[in-house]
Formats: sequence, structure tokens, C-alpha cells
Amino acid sequence: MSNWTDFRDELLSNLHFDKVTEEMKEAFSEWLLRELFPALKESGTKFCDQIKEQAKTESGWCKVRDLIVLPIIINVGLWAIENALDKSLNQK
Repeated sequence: MSNWTDFRDELLSNLHFDKVTEEMKEAFSEWLLRELFPALKESGTKFCDQIKEQAKTESGWCKVRDLIVLPIIINVGLWAIENALDKSLNQK
């Protein structure tokens, strides 16, 4: 076996949860919202800015895709994730 498979197997064995508690779910949701989500939002914004800029030199479907479709999908997806996590944390 390679070192990668040893590492992978060790990682997977450590990620086995016998019981998932409410506290674990809340802590994970808060980590996602406070730590991971800002980086995702920043990356999504940068991606949208770049494809909107590229759309200026495109035509037809590619222009519509880059100027409208992809930015809407990304922004709505990020909005939905953020709101769902926020609401799940504020249910108390």
C-alpha cells in the first residue's frame, strides 16, 4: 500500500461517528457559517466578477451564461446556504 492509502484509511477510521449529537451538528453548522462560508462567498464573488468581465467579449449563449445564468446560480446558491445555516443556528 502507498502512503496515501494508509493516510486515507486512517482519516476515514477517525471520521467514524458512533453518535451524532445536537451539539455536534450545531458546532459544525456554526463552523461552516463563520469559518468556511466567508471564503466560499469571496471565491464566488471573484468568480462572478471574472466571468462578467469575460462576457463583454462573448456573444450568444456564452454571453448570457456568463453575464446572467452562472452569476444568478452562484449568488442564489450562496444566499440559500447562508440563510439555511443562519436559521438553523437561530432556532433556539
